[in-house]
Amino acid sequence: MPNEVRYLVLTAWKHRNMNATLLQQHLRSATGTTVSTQTVRNQVHGVGLYARRALVCVRLTSRHRRDRREWATEHVNWRRNEWSNVLFSDESRFSVHPDNRLIFIWRDRGSRNNPAFVHESVRFGGGGVLVYGGISIDGSTDLYIVRDGHLTARRYRDEILRPIVVPYAAAIGDDFILMDDNCRSHSANLVEDFLFEEGIVRMEWLACSPDMNPIEHV
Repeated sequence: MPNEVRYLVLTAWKHRNMNATLLQQHLRSATGTTVSTQTVRNQVHGVGLYARRALVCVRLTSRHRRDRREWATEHVNWRRNEWSNVLFSDESRFSVHPDNRLIFIWRDRGSRNNPAFVHESVRFGGGGVLVYGGISIDGSTDLYIVRDGHLTARRYRDEILRPIVVPYAAAIGDDFILMDDNCRSHSANLVEDFLFEEGIVRMEWLACSPDMNPIEHV
């Protein structure tokens, strides 16, 4: 393998987020060799690296990762009859002007979930329409549009829990479990008090773990 090709390949392995144009410029700056971007792609493809869209996830600390493992271990042996009692719920914002930027990285086949190739993001940037929904093994709630896009604890109780979740809980039965995340409107005292009065049990949930909620993948 010529020195220039070796340098190009090693650079691609080390800097996975460099596109073909940047690799081309990097090679020219370091070695004085000028090649086309197609030649760059051909050489990188030759060692099994292809431009793929980066997997996107929320930013996680070491504590978040530890808590996620512990939660998964606690629930790994749950069976269908146990999961069927759970209503997985969440709000989602549909942006009028979504961020359509695609982030590509060089990676080999089978390495999509490698943490080194995952792009971390911040949730709910920009404006849009906020909706609420819930799913369980045997059904789903109606989709509810949160008017003006701002959900307070009082609105969560009056517009979602009382008219949507309580009837759903009654349909599932005494073993019903509500899964909602730990955002401020969900964890307020008036919400906690309401759920206690209604006898609704909450599933303990983890911070920064939207990807573990099945409704996020619907």
